[in-house]
This record gives sequence, structure tokens and C-alpha cells, in this order.
Amino acid sequence: MISETDFALMVSEDIKNKCDETTKELLRSQENRDRWRETLIRIIKNVSNRLEKLESDAALLRAQYKDFDHDPAGSLATTIEKSQRFKFHAEKRLSEADRLIFLNEETPDSKLSSFLRDAILMHKQRKLEYKRPVDPADVGLWDAADGKWSF
Repeated sequence: MISETDFALMVSEDIKNKCDETTKELLRSQENRDRWRETLIRIIKNVSNRLEKLESDAALLRAQYKDFDHDPAGSLATTIEKSQRFKFHAEKRLSEADRLIFLNEETPDSKLSSFLRDAILMHKQRKLEYKRPVDPADVGLWDAADGKWSF
């Protein structure tokens, strides 16, 4: 099982469009869709709270330093813009998660992923059941079924 922190980092990288296809499939798999959606909601809420604070700080700076030639909250304005963009993309991902949950369908890639995951878990069960020797490749395979790379 992937920890909440690692899962949130994966979701964040997905929002920024910086994760690989395997991670995208893992997030969108039927078994992770609700968790993906809940994590997106938490991220959106956190970013919204941060935006409120940043906008408040910017307004305060502008009120305190009205006579400056340059915007005293210029660096905050850049951070606000980036946060708004991130929130927009997170909301797009939330819409995608809602759609996938509503349709309750598997994509061809996710069907293959589920099949391979089931095969890996059966391999583990048989290895342990018949007391066959376990080598590092076996452990790496079993970890991969849990979304962890350990090869």
C-alpha cells in the first residue's frame, strides 16, 4: 500500500503533468479512483486556503506601501498566479476522476494492468504456498504490484 504522502506526491506530479504513464494508470485504476478523488479534493482545498492567505498578504503589502513605484507584492503576485494555475489543473483532474467514477469503466490499459497485477499476486501466493525460494526479482515484482519500484 502506498503511503498517503507518497500518493499525494504522485497526484501532485500528475496535476503538473510530470508523471509517467504507469503512475497515471495507477491513479486512474478502479481500486484507486476514490482515493485519487479524495486526494484531489484535499489538494484543491489546501491550495484555495493558501491562495486566500497570499491574496490577503498581497493586499496588506499594497495598502502599507502605496507610494512605491513598483508593486510591493510583485513576487506574491507570481506565486498567486502559479497557485491559481495549479488549482485549475487540479480541478480538471477532479472532473476526470468524477467522470471515471461515474462511468465505472476500465480502459484497455487498466484491464491489462489489473490482469498483470493479479498475475503477480498469484505468483507471490504460489511461491509462498509451495515454499519456493524467493529471490530479489520476486520481491521487486511483488513491490511493483503495490506501486513501489525496488528493482
